[in-house]
Amino acid sequence: MKLPASTGARARGATVLLSTQWLRYALQIVNIVVLARLIGPADFGVVSLGLAIVGIAAVIGDFGLSLAALREKNLSPAQKSNLFWINSAVGAVLALVVASAAGPIAAAFDDDRLVAVVLIAAPAFFLRAATAQFQVELNRRDRFSRLAASELGGDAAGVATAVVLALMGSGVVALAVQGTVAALVSLVWAGLAAGWMPGLPRRAPMRHLLVFGVSTLATHAAHYVTTNVDTVTMGAWYPAAVVGFYARAFQLVMLPLQQVAAPLTRVVLPRLADVADDPAALNDALIRAQRLVSHALLATTGLIVVCAGPLIEVVLGSVWLPATQFLPILAAGAVFQTIAYAYYWGFAAKGRSGALFVSEVVGRVPMVVLILVLAPVAPTGVAWGVALGQLLIWASGTFVFAPRAGLPVRALLATAVVPLAVSGAATLGAWGLDEVALDVLPPFVRLIVIALTWTAVAAAVLAMIGRRDARLIVRTLRTMLPRRRADRPRLSDQPG
Repeated sequence: MKLPASTGARARGATVLLSTQWLRYALQIVNIVVLARLIGPADFGVVSLGLAIVGIAAVIGDFGLSLAALREKNLSPAQKSNLFWINSAVGAVLALVVASAAGPIAAAFDDDRLVAVVLIAAPAFFLRAATAQFQVELNRRDRFSRLAASELGGDAAGVATAVVLALMGSGVVALAVQGTVAALVSLVWAGLAAGWMPGLPRRAPMRHLLVFGVSTLATHAAHYVTTNVDTVTMGAWYPAAVVGFYARAFQLVMLPLQQVAAPLTRVVLPRLADVADDPAALNDALIRAQRLVSHALLATTGLIVVCAGPLIEVVLGSVWLPATQFLPILAAGAVFQTIAYAYYWGFAAKGRSGALFVSEVVGRVPMVVLILVLAPVAPTGVAWGVALGQLLIWASGTFVFAPRAGLPVRALLATAVVPLAVSGAATLGAWGLDEVALDVLPPFVRLIVIALTWTAVAAAVLAMIGRRDARLIVRTLRTMLPRRRADRPRLSDQPG
């Protein structure tokens, strides 16, 4: 069935989801801070290695079907039920396969602790797969607050469990069980909140959903492999503590992207799919969404980079300072990933899953090669492989695949100019002040001064060259605020 949704509901949905994502972001920061004080880098490294090896099962368990269902304008009850059973069956098989691989994985890396990590993580792959269609149902019915609560509740339960176990001295178990507990709580919560129970499998038109899902799965699988081959390669060449430092740096850089851009897809993609047959409306919505997400993500990335030293010392402790060597390199890659995000939305909205897959592979195969070649040189070689790979992915989308798909490449590139200038100028200004005058300050005071300097410079630059962007940000925030009138203008309907 087709689910009507007002633009006001979608705007409020974006507010709820993004607000909750920032809460999840804050929760993850608390998680990082507390567990970093209780558990050493070596234990973090072992768990990061184990989860990087088996985590692709989560991608396969989704099978690309959540995205296929999200973009479908008309979804029958039989199709919804069939998607649920397909996801669940795939997830169950994957959980068994992962559990059976625990021994061989531990033997390959000569670390018995990996057996516990893999066995504890295995059930989560079934739980996440079974959750997927309940979350899609909440999304399609615009029950964003319930969707957000199910995710936040799962995260909170996982963090609480991990902290309790860490306090009891179970470092590796605490880190490994966190995801499984979160998946269980999210499944129960989303299932109850959706108000929908799947029926038995029945004959229904499924081919187009499965074709799109498998094509999207290939893209996501390629993305997962190339974003985790770095951790696995690091584990093959360097001690667990170095893996822990790298994993923490990668997590700090990627958290904003994971907590903003990925969830925003749930709100943006249905809107884009609605106007996919109207190139002008689609391009307008893509440009505005990309402009907004670029400001949010590039600002966060710049702050993380310039505040890295005092931030890690204050938040994680001085034992984690070696992680700072990876942050600027990984952040450079995140910049290219951010400014190319609209290509992903555009390909998905147009149903161009094949183009999406090929554009990713063209950049990600060389990324893997670069990681493997540079890893023996130095630990930072892995980070350089990741950053250069992101550059190649951006280039392939910009100069080859996005133009072929009819996406407004020049306009999308133009949206990045102001956010890059604002974040770049603020980062350079705060870094220069830090180098000249702030190194003698206590870490906490130094962190505050750097952050305030960055904010002041960013505001000044935005006022000088980005007034149009500032007005768009303010208008968008206002449309997301609840008010009594039923609807608000669409993102694509707002005047430029």
